[in-house]
Amino acid sequence: MHDDGIALDLDERKQLILRAIVTEYIAGGEPVGSARVVAVAGLDCSAATVRNEMVVLDDLGLIRAPHTSAGRVPTDAGYRAFVEMLRETARHSSIETSQRELVGQLLSAATDVDDLLDRTTTVLSQLTRLVSLVIAPVFDDARLKLVELVSLTPHSALLLLVSDTGSVTKRVLELGEATSDDDVTRVREALRPRLVGRPMGEIAELVSGLVDEAPAELRSVLSAVAAVAASSVADEAVTRMLVSGRASLATEGLPRNDLSRVLALLDEQSTLARVLDTSAGDEDSPVVRIGQEHELADLESTSLVAQRYQLVSAGALGVLGPTRMDYVNVLATVGAVAEQLQATLADLSS
Repeated sequence: MHDDGIALDLDERKQLILRAIVTEYIAGGEPVGSARVVAVAGLDCSAATVRNEMVVLDDLGLIRAPHTSAGRVPTDAGYRAFVEMLRETARHSSIETSQRELVGQLLSAATDVDDLLDRTTTVLSQLTRLVSLVIAPVFDDARLKLVELVSLTPHSALLLLVSDTGSVTKRVLELGEATSDDDVTRVREALRPRLVGRPMGEIAELVSGLVDEAPAELRSVLSAVAAVAASSVADEAVTRMLVSGRASLATEGLPRNDLSRVLALLDEQSTLARVLDTSAGDEDSPVVRIGQEHELADLESTSLVAQRYQLVSAGALGVLGPTRMDYVNVLATVGAVAEQLQATLADLSS
């Protein structure tokens, strides 16, 4: 997915130059020129020498010129190399003592697990000024609150399932046979009394039972609903997503089209949970996914910093923002909040 060793292949001067370009671009959002690099990095060489080194970094795909100016901005690969340099040279970096104490005070005051996870999302978004995400296990008590089914074309329909914990599953169903609007409506009206109020983990089985009972013209739609339920709705029975700081995306410079796609994804709780869970992996330290490293194209303008925690089952927390994020602060913050979250969970469980 990415080359962790590329930063280690750079000599010291190139690393300093890349670090200066990344930090200055993160801070100001403008292309960084060679004279600025010399000043920021404190290099004992001329701007002309730096320009030559920048050409090499450009050829390596770590920086690029967004237009005809001499300034450069980092690429996804450049951000990746920068993050790996942080891991090698600043493994013990942390948030300020005052911030760490504040995190401890806020989280340790939680009265129960739900309160603690709510506080966690708030603290993460406030300290990073980005979107915070937490997977919160809710065991098997989630129930279906709303089911909607709307015809799109004769061969497709939109399915919406909402649980009472707020998780949302929204899928376009591909229908094997042409189906009229009236038949889609009949399916919807059949689903509602059978499914609403039932445990999320039972939805797939209940819909499968309806397939056998239904008239032939409705089976294609019901089979498609059952397939979605089997693949994703059961996961909702044990998972919900907490999201905070959505408004930050509007002020962080994401292109308009990317912004709308990312905001839509934040309402797709099952998809979002899988993204966060997969990104966190099995690590007990922050994991970073940058730009095109994401499996979902909708996230290619963003970076995600995620970390695992343990409750009764494995959970995860993270921060989502533009690739031009303050990785130094975000990595330290995610690590510190995860550490305090785990400690407070232990206290609440004792």
